[in-house]
Amino acid sequence: MLRTFIILSTLLLSACAQTGMAVPTSKQVNSLQPVSYHNQRVDIQISGRTSKLNHIDIAFLGKTIPRTYSDNKIHNSRGYDWWVSKHFALKSDLPEDKVRLYLELLEMSYPHYVELFGMAPSNIANQRIAVVYGSSRERVREAMLDDGFLRGVHKTAGGETMFYNRAGYNFPSHREHHQRYIVIHETMHAFHMALNGHSTWAPNWITEGLADSIASHVYNPETKELTVMVFDRAPMNYITTGLKQFKAGNAPSIEVINNDPALKRGLNFFVIHFLMQDPIRQHYFKRFLAKLMHENPHSDDTLPTANRLLKEIFPNWEEVERQFQAFVTNIRPTFQIKSGPWEQNGGAYWLRSDDSKTLHELTITPHKRAHHAVLDFPRPQASSLIDTTLSESIAIKIDFEKSHIHRGQIGIGLHAHRILHQDAQEHMIPLMLFEGQRLSLGSIASNVPIKSLALTSDITEELAKTGRLGMTITQQDDRLIVIAATKSHKQTLNFNLPMRVDLNTLSILGQGMNHKLTPYLSSHTHTVVHQENNNTDPWLYPQPDLILRAFNACENYATILRHCRSQLAQYIQKLPDPSQHLSITQAIHDLISKWQPQIPTYAAMTLNGIDINTYFDAQQPYMTVNNTSNTDVKVMISPLSLSNKKHAVVKAKTTAHIKLDPKMAAVNYTLYLNDLVADGQIDLHDTLFDGVYLSVSKSDGKLTLELSGPYSGQTSGEISATFLSYKHSDATKTVWRQPVSIAPYEHKVWRPTELNLQHYKMGILEISAILDVDGEPLKLTKRVKL
Repeated sequence: MLRTFIILSTLLLSACAQTGMAVPTSKQVNSLQPVSYHNQRVDIQISGRTSKLNHIDIAFLGKTIPRTYSDNKIHNSRGYDWWVSKHFALKSDLPEDKVRLYLELLEMSYPHYVELFGMAPSNIANQRIAVVYGSSRERVREAMLDDGFLRGVHKTAGGETMFYNRAGYNFPSHREHHQRYIVIHETMHAFHMALNGHSTWAPNWITEGLADSIASHVYNPETKELTVMVFDRAPMNYITTGLKQFKAGNAPSIEVINNDPALKRGLNFFVIHFLMQDPIRQHYFKRFLAKLMHENPHSDDTLPTANRLLKEIFPNWEEVERQFQAFVTNIRPTFQIKSGPWEQNGGAYWLRSDDSKTLHELTITPHKRAHHAVLDFPRPQASSLIDTTLSESIAIKIDFEKSHIHRGQIGIGLHAHRILHQDAQEHMIPLMLFEGQRLSLGSIASNVPIKSLALTSDITEELAKTGRLGMTITQQDDRLIVIAATKSHKQTLNFNLPMRVDLNTLSILGQGMNHKLTPYLSSHTHTVVHQENNNTDPWLYPQPDLILRAFNACENYATILRHCRSQLAQYIQKLPDPSQHLSITQAIHDLISKWQPQIPTYAAMTLNGIDINTYFDAQQPYMTVNNTSNTDVKVMISPLSLSNKKHAVVKAKTTAHIKLDPKMAAVNYTLYLNDLVADGQIDLHDTLFDGVYLSVSKSDGKLTLELSGPYSGQTSGEISATFLSYKHSDATKTVWRQPVSIAPYEHKVWRPTELNLQHYKMGILEISAILDVDGEPLKLTKRVKL
């Protein structure tokens, strides 16, 4: 744990396609030898909340367990193999294509995990985040038992990340969207735990709210683009859930949500998006996360600590609460699934197979005056099958499953208003394609027959080959005009319709097929522009670390840097406008130059972009010096580093990893940057704590048993020793047992006189601890050969 003023200052001032795989075929999996998995590469283009995968290296390891943040706490299982990418290690019994998909999704998610927390796990270059994805709930339970747990995933959960070993356990549901969601969600928890060993320093609305928010995604498998933190989407719609919970809870405040340990996913989702949709609130939220993690509360202290920090960090908490109420009150969901098992791939929607005899409906109603994000995922790519020159139009593209073009029906519902007795009533008029052959327009009146027109043979023949059809729909007077198009042919179909339809609203309708329908709506304007440099900042500001350092310096020294809040606010609130970014950067540099002489030297060092931290690689401590400034920085260390150098020079825009002497309890250092000189100290005491562990050692014919407590929560159970004889069954017996109750971070030692090794020959002493660790039942076992 880093305990000096400069480390605290660093924490608060800094922010912190093609696939190359070495994989077996299904027939080769048992004979293939594991391959090298070092120096793996992943090439991802990142623009805000969207990642596009260009290349990924994935290696098959078989039964070779790689180094992870779950070291010594995760094991092999029957039928499971290990696969690794750059940052993740996946233990799975799934087919190769699923393994590949989940590792691709996780690597595309990783930069966004880092963005949300403002930091990456220490030693990520040498350790990976462990993920388990089994083929069923039962198979995942087997893997959990192999890792020492005495149960599987909770009955009501689709996955679970365990405190004990910081590994996420997943299994597939019948929903394809959820299969992706669950691995992004649970691995977010594992990432969270890898930062400082555990996640219980944060309340539910952060742990689950962040995981649900980042897993609220839209994925396009054709372009390999993943967009995270999506607020407004169709399947797994947390807007609908949140509005129901907000009403049921009588409009709870953020404070009430924070203090409620019950899981309410929709409310958590609202709080996270509210805090992050405004650039000023987002910076206060980042500061809050950093300070909460630094205080590291656990158990009963987490909720009151978070409540206190929220009110300390946000300058006017009452105003924040009022803004939250207004935010939720004005939320209007775009999507409503009225019926059907709908899925979403990019901008396309489709139905999983079922035996419904009626049409399924997904309604899309964008709200033009919404105060929140609407359709905040990439709009569909332009298509030659769609006529974009028509201003008043609505268009759809259908990608058919060629094997069953001849069955089922797919189309849209056009929304029209009809005046009856001075009241306007909305009606839905279906425009359906039947069996890939005829287009039919329904009616709002039961006594009016359905109007049908056949597609030409040119259209249907090409459709059978390409599987793609575009339809552009306009209205002129009392006519509804549909332009149907394949790659080489067009057909204009005219229907009589004496009602005006809303061309910005529609329902997607389907039954008895798995075709994909992509709507083209004028209100869907969200675009992604991939720039030369990757940027996860939600406003694509190129130097978010710079502005966050200035923001934290202002908050730390607001009494010295008079009017700094109002000065910064005028620039931060302009971040959503890219045309302002250059002027914002110049203004922030001017403020930093002005503030530097007014604040303490160590704070000025951090303000200039010098961050100090430590991490362990196994038992070896390292000091990292991250220099994001434009000038080289010199570091003097005492005692000397293991390289025996008196100093190290860290070049501008680089990070140095300095090997420290593990025998030293503390390391002093001095930083030199231009005319700035700052001293600090790193305390290496207790930094190796790794949660619950059982260890057994022998000395002078006696055993010493050691048990460490958890990061958080109550832990109790029993520790025992059983002698197992090689020859005489009547000699096998339990020779010592002791009830156990151990507190977080506590370390207990036993040296039982009953375990004098001279009394036991020709057998094994088995030491077992059966514990309930903060709700996780565990059995830890060590064996001593005699």
